[in-house]
Amino acid sequence: MSKKIISLFIVVIFVSCAKPLYKNEFVISGTYLRISSSDKRAAKIVYKEFRRLDRIFNIYNKQSELSRLNRTYNRPHKASDELIELLKLSQDLYNLSQGAFDVSHGALYKFWKELILDGSLRKLPTPEAIAKIREVGGMDAIEIDLEERTVTIKSQGLIIDLSGVAKGYIVDKAILRLEEEGIGSALINAGGDIYCLGMNKGVSWEVGVQDPNNSSDILGLQLLTDEAIATSGGYEQFFTFEGREYSHLIDPREGYPVDNNLISVSIISKNCTTSDGLATAFSILGFEGVNKFISNNPSTMRIFLVHSVDGNEQVHVFK
Repeated sequence: MSKKIISLFIVVIFVSCAKPLYKNEFVISGTYLRISSSDKRAAKIVYKEFRRLDRIFNIYNKQSELSRLNRTYNRPHKASDELIELLKLSQDLYNLSQGAFDVSHGALYKFWKELILDGSLRKLPTPEAIAKIREVGGMDAIEIDLEERTVTIKSQGLIIDLSGVAKGYIVDKAILRLEEEGIGSALINAGGDIYCLGMNKGVSWEVGVQDPNNSSDILGLQLLTDEAIATSGGYEQFFTFEGREYSHLIDPREGYPVDNNLISVSIISKNCTTSDGLATAFSILGFEGVNKFISNNPSTMRIFLVHSVDGNEQVHVFK
């Protein structure tokens, strides 16, 4: 359940200009898709690409390519280039995060989602029950043959869930389609996963990162040109059990809801796939884990962390 719904966390501030800025909004697979561009062709191009790739990655659509792959076992699936590419990227994120980002535990995420939505939770599942569900997962059980262009699931019952990264990947692919059509300025906002292409009539796009506990406060105003930002956190989606709040995010390494003091994390990077996937991973790693990651992996990313210390909110910005 690394899928996040944080559509209100990012505020986009548009700079007024003489030439009109075309703004269009769609809903696709429960996600609000907003496109802003001075080229009126942009919205149609982006929406078409989202529809195409949704048919590959949507785990809730039984006819999607991902769903069809998940129904196989020990049988090579002739995969699309996009599915292979995203699975390879997911392997990279898994290795970078030391297992905090793991798309192979869809069965575990589904178990918790159904348990929470059912509303009948009386006690937390035992470690033995969780261990049994986790047994079917494992990134090493997803075999990718680049020469044959096939993917083989080697563990019966394994479910691949790309929800924690697919949206960012689709945003990036939509941006490539715009560039192929000669469009050099646009902003795509897919439920909080944002990419700012080019400039907005000579100036950078302005994106404000909101305080998760106070929608009227902005943690920082960022000027973005050819950059992406994505946010993850458990502050909007959680469940209460025995008077305690638990995150909807599940730590695939332990099998239980994330239990750390990290409220939200926003990442600005050169592509939305990285921002999306690492935002999910960082939410699971927690503040100390993120600090360790940054020390071991120097980069040009800008990271906004909001975490709780003795009940008080603290903001850390890494640039």
